[in-house]
Amino acid sequence: MQSHAFSAPTDKQCLSCHYGNYVGSDYHGRYEHDFSWEYRTPYTTQTRQNIIPRPYGVESHDLVGDIHQQHGFLCIDCHRNSGHGPKAALTCGTCHGWQPGQPTPSLPNLRSRDKSLILTTKADGKEHVVPSLQHPAHRQYGQKVACQVCHGQWSFNDAPTHLLLSKVAEYEPWERLTVQGSSEVESLLDHNLQSSKELPLAMRDGLNGESRPGIWYQGYGQRRWEQIIIQKDTDGVIKVFRPILDLHLSMVEADGLVPFDSVSGQGSGLRPYTPHTTGHAGLFYLDRFKHLLPSDGK
Repeated sequence: MQSHAFSAPTDKQCLSCHYGNYVGSDYHGRYEHDFSWEYRTPYTTQTRQNIIPRPYGVESHDLVGDIHQQHGFLCIDCHRNSGHGPKAALTCGTCHGWQPGQPTPSLPNLRSRDKSLILTTKADGKEHVVPSLQHPAHRQYGQKVACQVCHGQWSFNDAPTHLLLSKVAEYEPWERLTVQGSSEVESLLDHNLQSSKELPLAMRDGLNGESRPGIWYQGYGQRRWEQIIIQKDTDGVIKVFRPILDLHLSMVEADGLVPFDSVSGQGSGLRPYTPHTTGHAGLFYLDRFKHLLPSDGK
């Protein structure tokens, strides 16, 4: 054990789990391509030796990253305990809302100096003066509107999500959709499309690890990032939402019988979240949420 030397995790470790179109990958400007090989770049053929290996998931669009990431911040610069310890009440206002004379926020890489709050990044040890909230909009809307409503540059907007449990051993229709963010699905489809000796049509149960008949295919009606969904949450605060639970479930038995098709739950499936795509608010920030304000605009 004396030979074991452990260092603080980098974003590489964070992204090994926080990949795909979920918070974490957006911090680095990654937005997954669609599943069809015609919508993924660099374009590759099905010749195995020509396929460029993916580190995980699906190839990604290269969008603008979070402004903190552009300045060299690692995830753990804000998410102490790698984000998995006891949750701290950490918000944008924890740092940017700090005023001289107030206690320094309880982050180990923060300290106050000359009436400024200084953050030292763990990757390179550089010091960054934390900008304080100066724009009058923060005083007017700060308690009513979440920060990313104005400062989020883009967001995840994959909708609707279709999930099909298929027990039919037909693979040709999925030839262009072998990549679905699941190595298990990809391996099964690739093998059975190219081999005369097919593997059983089965997947592991995600809860107990047992093999179950059938395979789950996934798809989306569209994958977009341009339009940020803004709504008022149940607590009255205007926030960014994403369609994470707009699920449509279908199933087809081995004999072709369809027990259910595109069954969905109640509600829109939208849930509030915090996109890690922070940037400067534009001149027309108010246009994002003014329709949700009272008639007097306050």
